[in-house]
Amino acid sequence: MKPILIPLSKLPERINVMKVITYDVEKVVQDIVHSRSIGEDGAAPDSEEITLDDVMEWIMDWVEEDFGAIDGLIFQDENGQEID
Repeated sequence: MKPILIPLSKLPERINVMKVITYDVEKVVQDIVHSRSIGEDGAAPDSEEITLDDVMEWIMDWVEEDFGAIDGLIFQDENGQEID
């Protein structure tokens, strides 16, 4: 049987392929706490708090290892909301 050729104009312009890796924020925070060598109560030296920026920076380091690059990746929370 001969293949049927579909005109390029009838095909989608792009096909997105995604790889999803979910990072557990609690585990990320624990890793940050451990790396900062702070106490069990979660209080950093001089009352330094762990912020979303801290967590995102930590995750971005892991993303570079897992994906090889962070260009073009979209970061979303558990509700699908984009995180800048």
